Amino acid sequence: MHALDLGDAEAVHLPGGDFRLDGGTMFGLVPKALWGRAAAPDAHNRIRLSCNCLLLKTSRDLVLLDAGFGERCSRRERAMYGMDGGHTLRGSLAAAGVAPEDITLVALTHLHFDHFCGCLVEGPTELAPLFPNAIHAVQRGEWNDALAGRSTMRSSYRPEELHTLARQVELRFLDGDGELAPGLTAFVTGGHTRTHQGFRFEAGDHTLVYPGELIPTRTHLRPYWNMAYDMFPYQTLTRKQHFIAEAAAQGWIVAWDHDPDAPWSRIVQDGEHFVARDVEL
Repeated sequence: MHALDLGDAEAVHLPGGDFRLDGGTMFGLVPKALWGRAAAPDAHNRIRLSCNCLLLKTSRDLVLLDAGFGERCSRRERAMYGMDGGHTLRGSLAAAGVAPEDITLVALTHLHFDHFCGCLVEGPTELAPLFPNAIHAVQRGEWNDALAGRSTMRSSYRPEELHTLARQVELRFLDGDGELAPGLTAFVTGGHTRTHQGFRFEAGDHTLVYPGELIPTRTHLRPYWNMAYDMFPYQTLTRKQHFIAEAAAQGWIVAWDHDPDAPWSRIVQDGEHFVARDVEL
């Protein structure tokens, strides 16, 4: 469990589950001879990843950014994705001393299963929201695309589960960039999905940014090291480069959604390249 004291707020890293995905797909056009040095694959060519959810604690809100893949994956899915049940979002919340019922806002970068499914748990008769008192915020375009299956990764969406959630909690649909709570704003990145979004949180003298799949791990800081999962790869390339330059210039703290070894870093320029450095507050 890692935490950042941001002055008048706190950010807490919540492990939401470890898993593995094909390394070639995670790095797209990059040859294995290169990415294999940075992210060692297993016998099935998969690399280690984590679902890094983020808890933002302010004087008035408890905000959760993304919810991981949850606790309901089938045996087949657990084998396919090498899922490790050692960490669950519910367990991480308990370790942080927070009850799911106390969460006031859940903001989702997008609705693929490894970011959304942790919102629901098994109930007596049907799936039930883990965060029953929270507003759940997502881009309207992402919601509509997920329900319609408008994606090259159609199987990553769970339309029936989205309908189940919608019946039981208050949803907030965003149409582009906007404020979610005092100090917290959403910004559309595109790239991974048509209206994938990231989040910027300003507290005290600090800015913490959660770019989601725009830059899923520190290894993806390299300009052309992008995922084959991205629906709009050129958008990822250009938007990522702009984001990295701004993050370095402004001294933002960047929280990684899938990095297995670091919850957050600062981005600094080292010669011609941008690199991640440990955060010191």
